[in-house]
Amino acid sequence: MKRKSLIFVILILTIILGGCKKDNTGQIVNGYTQIGELKLEQLQMPEVGEEIAVITTNMGVMKLRLFPDVAPMAVENFTTLAKEGFYDGIRFTRIERTYLIQMEKHEDYNNGEYSFAGFFEDEFDENYGHITGAVGIAQSREDKDSSFLHIISQDGLGEEYIEVMREMDKDKRSKDMIDAYEAMGGLPGWDGKYVVFAQVFYGVDTLMEINRVELDPINNEPIKDVIIETIKIVPFEGVR
Repeated sequence: MKRKSLIFVILILTIILGGCKKDNTGQIVNGYTQIGELKLEQLQMPEVGEEIAVITTNMGVMKLRLFPDVAPMAVENFTTLAKEGFYDGIRFTRIERTYLIQMEKHEDYNNGEYSFAGFFEDEFDENYGHITGAVGIAQSREDKDSSFLHIISQDGLGEEYIEVMREMDKDKRSKDMIDAYEAMGGLPGWDGKYVVFAQVFYGVDTLMEINRVELDPINNEPIKDVIIETIKIVPFEGVR
């Protein structure tokens, strides 16, 4: 009788545990960020054939989903300059641990270059936030955007912080946005201050590796250069 009871218990546990899916949200599998059950549109994979950006650095590759419907001028400016080779050879010189990486200014354009006649205005969207992997635009002056980009590389917000967000920010942030911040980390304090025009969906491991490079204690820049070799604008061919 005892043996039958033990077998029954083992069977029940097997069924229960077998039906439980391992939550791999935020993990990197074959280079791709796993988003699990997160519903935030910003984190979804691009469609096959959709234009993406492939940033090749001397430390690895990052692939970006672009948001032309959300930030059309920012995306047009970025893709136009990328196709012209504007970013090739630019270094990431501003690296702040568990915060962000940011490219240096182009030596020929102290205020940034534009594919437009001049500065372009902010293109904020409350449904697109500074979640880890978000690609934003550094401002060259107040309320005027530039062509210099930064990528958020925050490695996780504390439980208490998330609880406060759920209580205090529920009227200004969607549940999907807060869920994303909880799972992926990020800089919610930057929302509404800087434009988000793309999201890293492949190569967040490269992003975090860059964020952890050794810095010179004098100028706080990487001891070994982190260089953008190329940025290519190509159609997405699907997960490989």
